[in-house]
Amino acid sequence: MKLSHEERKERKREYNKRYRQNRTEEQKEKRKEYLKRRYQNMTEEQKEELKENNKRRYQNMTEEQKEEIKEYNKRRYQNMTEEQREEIKEYNKRRLQNMTEEQKEKRKEKRKEKKKEYDKRRYQNMTEEQKNKTITPH
Repeated sequence: MKLSHEERKERKREYNKRYRQNRTEEQKEKRKEYLKRRYQNMTEEQKEELKENNKRRYQNMTEEQKEEIKEYNKRRYQNMTEEQREEIKEYNKRRLQNMTEEQKEKRKEKRKEKKKEYDKRRYQNMTEEQKNKTITPH
């Protein structure tokens, strides 16, 4: 019996999921180190290409897939130890410090844009009473 493309994809996804769940901490650490070294050895062009590919991949996802990712990240963060959260904070701090002014400016613009979109969605979800309350000055 020949499987459809979607069925093969699903089987592979399930297989990979079981594989990742069954790895030992040592194997996970090894993989993490390998990816870290691989990324460090990439040229700027390769890094940029990787970013672009990830961006395109994310844009092509369905809303359901994007929601799954958000949920996954949320659970992942909740399950982190305080030490792991601290590591992430430190990493982000260093990353921010190493940004050029241009990158910082770009980041600010992106954040502004996201905030606008968020506010817009939030406003659309408000009831008329809430909207009037928001608009009316105290």
